This record gives sequence, structure tokens and C-alpha cells, in this order.
Amino acid sequence: METLFSDQFNDILYNKENGIHYHVTKPTTAQMTETEFKQMLLNWKQLMVSHNPRWILVDSLNLHFPVSPELQNWLVQNITIPVLAIGSIIKSSFVLPQEFISQLSVSQFMDEASNVSPKNNLQYFSSREAAEIWLKSKD
Repeated sequence: METLFSDQFNDILYNKENGIHYHVTKPTTAQMTETEFKQMLLNWKQLMVSHNPRWILVDSLNLHFPVSPELQNWLVQNITIPVLAIGSIIKSSFVLPQEFISQLSVSQFMDEASNVSPKNNLQYFSSREAAEIWLKSKD
């Protein structure tokens, strides 16, 4: 697996063997500022565009940065929509903490992200293993 970028908040990796582009957040995101959060995502988006991956796995299991409704809107408009519009992407998976999945405030983000992704090509999981299995499946 090739490391495309790594810092105290996240790792961005590409596995040529399985064709999956990974974005893995770290527990230190609890100490990041909103500006650092935005910059982290802008860096990721830039690497996504430059690598044109077919499969995406965003592992936010250790994301400890609180995402406000305003920041969710920024995220959808400036990151999610442009990334999901990359023509090479077949499937995208997100690994989210269980408490994040169950939060009502996240439903807007998920609904908007689902609206810009082709039908059935965006899924949410509670483990990286489940996300990888789904990405590799033929459906």
C-alpha cells in the first residue's frame, strides 16, 4: 500500500493491488481546528482528483472532530459533490463510528451525499473490513 499523504490527523493511502483509495482519520482529530479540518479534506480531495480512483474507502472510525451542521453543508458542497463527480469512481464506502451513524444531525449529510452518488454506489459501514468486502463485490 502506498502512502500518498500522512500527518497527525490522517493518512491517505492507495492500494494498487485492490484498487482502493483510503482516507483514514486519526484520534488526534479531537484537537484539530475547523481550519485544519477543512484543509485535511481539501488535501484529500486534491489527491482524489489527481489519482482518479475506482473505489473509495473513507475510514472515519477515529474521527473525533465535531462536525456542525454548517460544516456538514460546507463538506457536502466543497468535498463530497466534487469527489463523487469524479468519473472514474465506481463505489464509495464510509466507515463511521456507530454513534455518528445514529446521530440525527448526520442524516442531512448522508441524504445529500446519496443524492450526488449513483444509485447503490455509496454505503456506510461500522468496520473497514465490511467496507472492503462491499467494495470488492461485483454488485
